[in-house]
Amino acid sequence: MHYFQDEEVWNFDNQRGVPQGSCSGPLFWNLVMDIALDLPLPQGSHIQAYADDIIVAIRGKDKEEIETKGNAILEKLLAWGAEHKLSFKIQKTFQMPITFGGRLNHRNPPIISINNHTIQVVNNIKYLGVTWDCCLTFTKHFKALRDKTDSLTYKLSTVANEFYFKRSDLFRKIYYGAIELYLLFGAGAWGNRLKLKKIRNSLNSLQRRPLIKITKAYRTISKEAIQVIAGVIPQDIKAKGVFGKFLLTTINNDIKFGSKIFKWEDYETRLDPHNIHPAVIISITYDKHKPSGEEIRIYTDGSKINDQVGAARVVFYYNAEIFNRTIRLSDFATVYQEEVTGIQMALKFISTIGPWNKINLYTDSLSVLEALNTFKTSQQDILAIKNDILEMSKKNPLHSTGFQLTLEFKGMKQLIVMLKKLQRDLTLKKFQRNPLNN
Repeated sequence: MHYFQDEEVWNFDNQRGVPQGSCSGPLFWNLVMDIALDLPLPQGSHIQAYADDIIVAIRGKDKEEIETKGNAILEKLLAWGAEHKLSFKIQKTFQMPITFGGRLNHRNPPIISINNHTIQVVNNIKYLGVTWDCCLTFTKHFKALRDKTDSLTYKLSTVANEFYFKRSDLFRKIYYGAIELYLLFGAGAWGNRLKLKKIRNSLNSLQRRPLIKITKAYRTISKEAIQVIAGVIPQDIKAKGVFGKFLLTTINNDIKFGSKIFKWEDYETRLDPHNIHPAVIISITYDKHKPSGEEIRIYTDGSKINDQVGAARVVFYYNAEIFNRTIRLSDFATVYQEEVTGIQMALKFISTIGPWNKINLYTDSLSVLEALNTFKTSQQDILAIKNDILEMSKKNPLHSTGFQLTLEFKGMKQLIVMLKKLQRDLTLKKFQRNPLNN
């Protein structure tokens, strides 16, 4: 093995396994792949990737338009690959015409080439655990899922019977914690086909083997009866809920169940931490110490009393209270959201005062402090707090160096009094988005 040190090469014989690759390798690869994902594409085309697997979706009025767009996109991808010393294997490259709708024919597919080699045409493609077929029926996907589910049920039940035979409810927990999640994997891909009776029947039939194990019923029992006896929601109905949540929080689409409309703006949305630039990924540290009574101290807290939710902040300067404020939140807000709102109120106050030597912020929410201490987060409010602190440090370095988040469980009596008074205030001052678990 060869290494560089002080501009000289030195080597040694390795006698044992040596870890390959680097910790920063995936990050550098993402930077390279981002260039491909940002390539200008013809209208109706889309590129996405997972690791080194790239998939291109092309929409066109006819076969000729798809051929033109496809070859143009591949020329750009080949140029991107050549620039970064990457090559594409024709043996691992496939195209699957979507024959659903009857505009494309699998026997006369679009001709798309790589380096004068025509890409092989297939009937189905497995991508990220979901098998797509040209008719978008997902028949092969559910068929493979049935075989794996039956095998998984048998293996789990064997282990459960061997070691936990006295706990009859154990397999129900296994079903909810493992099997059901496994069955619903990829609902974002095939969920829009739930209107087909064939898909709904396939989902419900996948439940049969696990539910027979739970209820110990005869194999001749109907699927409707076994769902009622087991007290388990039919899989097609469960899938509609999972797909609806996917549309609501990931695609940001409004959904309708029955007569009720759910608007995506009313719910929290998760952020992809990988879409955040590394330069703005920061960690906000905290410590644990008792208030010294010096400088500015800001206490924050949240409370939920009689189904009414509020947050408060109080500011002390050398043990003298100089400012306080309470705010009413939506009744469905969680305790976690209350604590986050309290810290946001404190930061807003800090942004209004001039340079200061030291500012201490006290909160009793360990979960929020840990979320701020984590480098990567998918929570919008936590990221907003981090960005506020980052902006404060740019405008006023003294603010940042003196800023401390401290865990404090005592000395917050004033906040409790303020929050109890807020209980009588019925005026909503801040709309809070529904948490994802609602």
